[in-house]
Amino acid sequence: MRLLNGAPTTECLVGLPEGLEPVNDEHELWFFINGVATGNRLTDVRKNWLQSNLDLLARTFQREIVGIHNTTYGFLFDLLECLIQRDLDYKSRDIRQGRAQIRAALAAPATKKLVLILHSQGGIEGSSILDWLLADMSHEVIAKLEIFTFGNAARHFNNPLVSKPSSPLVDESKGGRGERVIKHIEHYANTEDFVANFGVLNFTSPQAQPFADGNAFFGSVFTREGPGHLLNMHYLDKMFTMVNGRVNDDGNPFMNSLIPSRKSRGEAEKPGQQKMIKDVSRLWQYRNGLKPVDEIFVPPVRPTTP
Repeated sequence: MRLLNGAPTTECLVGLPEGLEPVNDEHELWFFINGVATGNRLTDVRKNWLQSNLDLLARTFQREIVGIHNTTYGFLFDLLECLIQRDLDYKSRDIRQGRAQIRAALAAPATKKLVLILHSQGGIEGSSILDWLLADMSHEVIAKLEIFTFGNAARHFNNPLVSKPSSPLVDESKGGRGERVIKHIEHYANTEDFVANFGVLNFTSPQAQPFADGNAFFGSVFTREGPGHLLNMHYLDKMFTMVNGRVNDDGNPFMNSLIPSRKSRGEAEKPGQQKMIKDVSRLWQYRNGLKPVDEIFVPPVRPTTP
């Protein structure tokens, strides 16, 4: 398996939207950490497996996306590594390297936003990196992050409360709700995805909630009825369906499906009429190079003089 997947590499891979200029610059950085069994080489077309993920992500969101390679040891050994990383909190080389890259990017004065996309085992590594960053960086810096996961294998996803001097501290251990350090965390999962079922779907299920005080899993969870774990085939193609090289703005069966979404602990159910997933999905707002609605500048209307 190692021979088929290729040797480990520290090469930095980048996805660019083919034929288009990326809309992001040094102020908005995008990173991606891949999942299990993603090797260095696809022999038949001489293309990197990670690169194929990056290329589709770049086309989907029309952004330049930097890949942090979670190297593979073959599927079975990757699953074993998942358990060691997740349950023993082992900081593997991939986690250490990823933390160094993301920390440096967050600390750069030019960085205003850092979007981190995680798939599969990348969710475990991203969760571990986040814990590490929360321990040695200020909340103001961490707040630059937005995190989106697919088929997340992690068992927890921390997002602490923001302490406000003008208000009393909220007891998080008793289910208190308040403003979180990271404003946007979203998890996307297929209901028949084996990896998601021992990760995000398991640890955000109603059965897991009585134990949530020791196992916080924050972020909105959006589920799609169906099988599959591959990022391109089973997630991006189904959730960000393309027509003529662009994401179809009309949506797709998943994005047009009605909520309720599965809410994790700490997420309040918002009152009001039922909405479609695409109405509340932050990630959907980035499709085709667009910006989230709260970042679109609308110039003030000046009164006309008679």
